[in-house]
Amino acid sequence: MLPRLLLALLALIATPLLAAPAREVVREQRSFTVNGAKEVWRLVWRDTLRDSNSCGPADPDVAMTCPCSGAAYAEVGDLVLERERPGAPPERMPLTPLFAGSEMLFNEKGRVAMLPRWPVYPRDIDDNPTPAAIRARPVVPIMRLRDYNHDEIAGEFLLQVDTLPCGKHVLVAVGTTRDNPHLHVLTSARHPERPLALYQWQWEALARSPHPGKVMDWPCGDHAAEEETTMLLSTDRGRIHATRITSTCPDTTEPNGGRHDKHHSLKRVLKREVL
Repeated sequence: MLPRLLLALLALIATPLLAAPAREVVREQRSFTVNGAKEVWRLVWRDTLRDSNSCGPADPDVAMTCPCSGAAYAEVGDLVLERERPGAPPERMPLTPLFAGSEMLFNEKGRVAMLPRWPVYPRDIDDNPTPAAIRARPVVPIMRLRDYNHDEIAGEFLLQVDTLPCGKHVLVAVGTTRDNPHLHVLTSARHPERPLALYQWQWEALARSPHPGKVMDWPCGDHAAEEETTMLLSTDRGRIHATRITSTCPDTTEPNGGRHDKHHSLKRVLKREVL
């Protein structure tokens, strides 16, 4: 009897010294057929998950402001992507580092990921919904696989990692490609060492066509912009080419109120930056 009691006491003493298992919550799980094989993908929150953030449901008025565009009503935490497929070991890709430096997470300390959990309705501006009413809404889906790099494999989904003024959603594409069958973030052909971050409408243009050409980036006059930037986008054998072109804004008026001639109103290219 005594040895058993001693063993029990030792067990009670030793338990707190053991590493506690991380608390994980499956945010979304979906089954896909990727390159002919059935797979299961999961977005998983690790450790502490919370919706008490600037874009959460606690204060709908704040959550509907420009910094939260595309993210409200949000949950934040440490996010990973899991993948299971027949005949291969499971994969886990940390997604939280993709949010590093995000302006959207201005009120958070350290690295944290943010995902919209509940949808924003246009009537929320007038109805002022309660947090309980918001949390009763259906969950916003995140993973929608498409072929953004045109390698004939629809294996990537978009993840919003930032928001710029006002309502410009910055996203990266995460998934698998023909050149790299493991989970990864898409990059440009010129800079494979860093994620390629584009606005949502630019990714949509790539999804529609392998050669979308020039796509607006930041127009003249937007937030008093005195220059215009466009993005020249194309794909080639599964590789994405992106060049940001900065141009002058056309000024069609003279100081005295007259009109410039056609030659002076043309835009002039100031810089080309290969991303």
